[in-house]
Amino acid sequence: MKLGKVLLTAGFLASTMFAADFVNYHNLTTKLKEEAKKDGLYATTQEVKDALTKSDWAVVDVRTMEEWSAAAIKGSQRVGREAPEKALENIVLDDNEKFVKTNLIVVCNTAARASLEAQAFRQMGFNTVKIYGINKWIDECNPVVTKYTSGEDKEGTKTKFGNYYAEHCKK
Repeated sequence: MKLGKVLLTAGFLASTMFAADFVNYHNLTTKLKEEAKKDGLYATTQEVKDALTKSDWAVVDVRTMEEWSAAAIKGSQRVGREAPEKALENIVLDDNEKFVKTNLIVVCNTAARASLEAQAFRQMGFNTVKIYGINKWIDECNPVVTKYTSGEDKEGTKTKFGNYYAEHCKK
């Protein structure tokens, strides 16, 4: 019985030591976003627009499929967070496995998840990795595309999809 109490107490003390080093998600991503801004690695909307037209840049989205389907920047590509390294291979490497897109802008809603994924992408060898929040894109009245469809209604008409803008952008 004494041994059990000793082990339980030791386990509790050990767990509190490790818990002291835990950094919660919000604090970590806030810190990473602040560092990105300070280091010039928080993309501007104009940089995103420019990257979409450059051959050595890729704009990749790490949001969930549902978020991507609801609103995406036209020309960006979804890599998700499940296995972004594998998805990137199809976007940034040629048939000989050489980098053709050596720079990335990583997109998510507020740039929090993007800040986490950007660290991994930098370690993979990209020249420049910037982060960006699609909410800023939308708030600045840039269009998004959507993958949602209502299909055919009873009359047989189909919904047409194109660019969508935030309500405050409509005049």
